[in-house]
Amino acid sequence: MALASTSLVLSDRSTRVGVVAVVAPYGEGGRHAQEYARHGWGTIAVTLPSHSLPAEHRGGADLSGYRGVIEHLGGLRRTARQLRERGASAVVAGSGIGVPLADRLTQTLGLAGNDPGTSSLRTDRGAQAAALAGAGLAAPRSLRTASLSEALRWAEFCCMPAYVVAAADSSVTAPPAICRSATEISSAWRWLRRAAHHHAGTPDLVIQEHLPGQQYIVHTVSGPASQHVVTGVWAEERTSGHVHARSDLMTSHSLLVRSMSLYASRALDALGVEIGPARCRMVFSAGRGPTLLSARAFAQPSSAAEFSRPNIGMDHVRAAVQVSTGGLDRPPVDDQPDSRFVSRVSLIAPHDGILDAHLLRTVTTLPTVSRTIGPLVAGAAVRKTVDRSSSPGELVLSASSRHAIEEDYRVIRAVETLGLYDGAAL
Repeated sequence: MALASTSLVLSDRSTRVGVVAVVAPYGEGGRHAQEYARHGWGTIAVTLPSHSLPAEHRGGADLSGYRGVIEHLGGLRRTARQLRERGASAVVAGSGIGVPLADRLTQTLGLAGNDPGTSSLRTDRGAQAAALAGAGLAAPRSLRTASLSEALRWAEFCCMPAYVVAAADSSVTAPPAICRSATEISSAWRWLRRAAHHHAGTPDLVIQEHLPGQQYIVHTVSGPASQHVVTGVWAEERTSGHVHARSDLMTSHSLLVRSMSLYASRALDALGVEIGPARCRMVFSAGRGPTLLSARAFAQPSSAAEFSRPNIGMDHVRAAVQVSTGGLDRPPVDDQPDSRFVSRVSLIAPHDGILDAHLLRTVTTLPTVSRTIGPLVAGAAVRKTVDRSSSPGELVLSASSRHAIEEDYRVIRAVETLGLYDGAAL
């Protein structure tokens, strides 16, 4: 897939300086604090009581770099008063579990934000599908339920070739399961309920019709002046076991990207997104066009933050921070020529093992490898890759030639087969 710049420029000028409250900054590695500090803004972390956190986040958040920390105890008004006393002039969600509270705090403080009455539209796959259908947009037929028997009855009634079972909470990273029988639905239901409870604190799931086609990740930022702006579109490729293999940044000039951008804008309106970042997973099906599968209304750090030019594959947190502090400019599309190809390649270990020193050096020094992500250390132990989070690491490939990207990608997969994970411990 081709890589190119997005059709926007993120301005470096800051029109104002203030203090931002980042609600539930779990799993973002302190990136919000880092990025806001680059613009002279102070940050306050609003944490949730440990007893209310899902197991995934009970280890706490990286709060280094935050000017202060407020634990959300004693109710909304108390937290809002503390933020007002510290001069908070903006509130953003640092994770999926922070979206509802961030929405309520912005309203209580009288700041720009999204309607707390529609928070579920920005956090729940079932609510999203219903909202899209209600707005006359393409959406997968879905059922949100905590009952396996209800899901099986629905699947039998719909009688579709295949179904997708996924966590209802759109921030859960556990990959959905594609099922073609009642037995497969039952099996997926059990482990996905456990995963959903671990990651989000709720075991509720959705069962949806499976829409075949290429899937894409569309990153957006929204604001009163700029409305909805697409900052990057990535085409995903997965293995037969649904493990992430690679993502390729798409050209902003393509008709496909323009079609998805138009649909994304209408979908974000239907989900009540007025301000802030969003990450949309879409599928493009022949005869149906783009369809939103899920959306997350918060910024997630990208493992491929910056490449040859600052706007190529812009880190989602950086884009969200810049739109809130400096705004967006929209230059003519022709002023941003497509000049680079970029791929994000996940390493896939077929079994538990050890990273081989010689073969690891082979893949990390390929001509197009511009960056490595993760603890890729010779002799380090790796576990079998079952999803993107369990990948040994990620390689960012960047080149002016698509052929060069494809050649190095084939080498990476060949080296994995040759024994990349069969090394000896150092």
